[in-house]
Amino acid sequence: MTSTGFGYINRKDEFVTNYSINTSRNTPSLNFSGSPASQDPPSATALQIGAVVMLLALLWGLFGNILTSFVILTNKDLKSMTNVFIVSLCINDILNLGINNMIVLISYFMMEWTMGLAICEMVMHFTVLLMGSSLWHTGLISIHRLIVVCFNNFYKKISKRAYLIFVLSFARIVPLMFMVTAPLGRMSKFEPKLIRCIARKEFAMYTMLVSITFQMLPSIILIVCYIAIFIKVFRSSSAIRATRKREWFRREIQVTKMFGMVFLLIILGYLPYGIVRFIDRRLEFSADFYVLVTVLYAVANSCNPIIYGVMDRKIRRYCFRALGLENLCMKSDQQRKTSLRVNGAEPTETVAINAPAKATTPNNTLPSPCQV
Repeated sequence: MTSTGFGYINRKDEFVTNYSINTSRNTPSLNFSGSPASQDPPSATALQIGAVVMLLALLWGLFGNILTSFVILTNKDLKSMTNVFIVSLCINDILNLGINNMIVLISYFMMEWTMGLAICEMVMHFTVLLMGSSLWHTGLISIHRLIVVCFNNFYKKISKRAYLIFVLSFARIVPLMFMVTAPLGRMSKFEPKLIRCIARKEFAMYTMLVSITFQMLPSIILIVCYIAIFIKVFRSSSAIRATRKREWFRREIQVTKMFGMVFLLIILGYLPYGIVRFIDRRLEFSADFYVLVTVLYAVANSCNPIIYGVMDRKIRRYCFRALGLENLCMKSDQQRKTSLRVNGAEPTETVAINAPAKATTPNNTLPSPCQV
């Protein structure tokens, strides 16, 4: 058997693989290795439902990431090192959604693969590139959070700009090196049962190195850093409450939790599929089950903006303002105010967006979703 571009010719049987893989119910499917598909593809119902859910997740993910990036880049109050990390992650998400998720979505809607092996190969490598970048972002950010919370005096001395450049560069260069050194053009094959492209068995070592470098190492770094932060918080909580650092400390812990949730969401997107593929190496599970796992992966990839909005009050409120929802926010604020008064809770302080940092509203005013 000899290679000719992206196709393979078997001289014994004089068989040439067709780039177009039809997964219709009337004709047998072929994969790009030229062998008949051993198992049935997913049902039309599963693919249609999965495609609709993935489309909604895709639209939300693109909208949320673009909106988050826009409000951070256009408001001086949001210019911080932490938010630069968020914008970088948003850009990564936009590329992942716009390339990988979009191609998978198209194949689900069409119920067949017609884009050829070149696109098949591209999707596999872009998945590695963008997955690795996202995970290394969060791993290196956890080191940043460790330095800020546990070694703040040291943090004041280091160059924030240099560390920022290091994180943004390292998180992309390492995955790119794996893509450049890979034997491009002959690593992937299309699996009709999964309706996605996977690495060939002869590249199992490469797949293992990818898992170690882009999943295990960032995970270990994050776990170690978060354990150290937890110990620091546990030991310092009583002392912090008695000092003026209380608000600063609470803010830093909230930011740390936010990036931890982002990492968890990324892992939840990639891990289930990886575990299922590890257990089911012979692809004996139902094809519809693989559709479910893929849809969960797509939805998880789209949810980062929810984390930013829920756990970062400033970003959430600037997003409300950018969408012109101040009136809706004020109405919600009044409802919360009424609810707290009925329950006997004390209102909290708030600072207006355009007010100086130390200016606060009276103590009987509740925080509005359109204020910070």
